[in-house]
Order: sequence, then structure tokens, then C-alpha cells
Amino acid sequence: MNMADRIQYLRKTKGLSQEELANKVGVSRQAVSKWESGQSTPDIEKIIIMSELFEVTTDYILKGVEPVNMVNKETINSLYIGFAVIFGTIAGIWSFTANRFRIEECCFIVIAGALIGCAIALVVQVMYNLIIKK
Repeated sequence: MNMADRIQYLRKTKGLSQEELANKVGVSRQAVSKWESGQSTPDIEKIIIMSELFEVTTDYILKGVEPVNMVNKETINSLYIGFAVIFGTIAGIWSFTANRFRIEECCFIVIAGALIGCAIALVVQVMYNLIIKK
């Protein structure tokens, strides 16, 4: 895929028309049409604007190179939510069982509680990905 194809792919993925992309980048619709047909290439300022608009790197637009270890904010936020649910569940089960049962019985209950906590965290994570991140 060349740069012209990548620009067209990114534009269509965002659901923008050539006119809308042109307005956002500050060029004419004909300029976008020429970029997408390979008749011309955008200058560096326009590539930077498009990289921010499409949420990709300039390397991706220019060369098709995608960063390997790039972690976005949404991934980090969803991990925080998952860990908070896991640790909150484990802490709640631990305090409940420590006050309710003898210490010998706590080991099994805490392990079961940790597994339940992980299951709950997984459900929350899936729901977060399906509902919130749409």
C-alpha cells in the first residue's frame, strides 16, 4: 500500500469525505483528490495534521510503518480499571473471610475469592471494551 492508498484508507476509516478532510487539513478537495490518486503528495505540515486527525504516526502515513510497542491511553485506562476491580474484590473477600471464619478456612476461601475476582474483572473488562470504547 502506498501513501496515496493509506491516506484514502484512513479517510474512509474515519468516515470523512474528501471535502471534510480538506476542510480539517486546510486544503482544497482537489488537493486531497490528487493525494489519493498519487498525482501529488502533501507537505509535511499537512501530514502532521493528518497524523493527529487519524491518530496514527507520521511514519505510518509516509512509509506504512506501524509502531510495534505503542500503547494508547484507552488500553492503560482499561488495565487500571481491571486491576482496581481485581484488588478491590480480593481485599473485600479477605476482610470478610478473616472476620467471619477461622484462619485455617480462610486459605481456601481467599483463593476462591481471588478466582471470582479475576472472573469479575474479566467481565468488567469485556463490558468496558464493548460498551464504553465503541
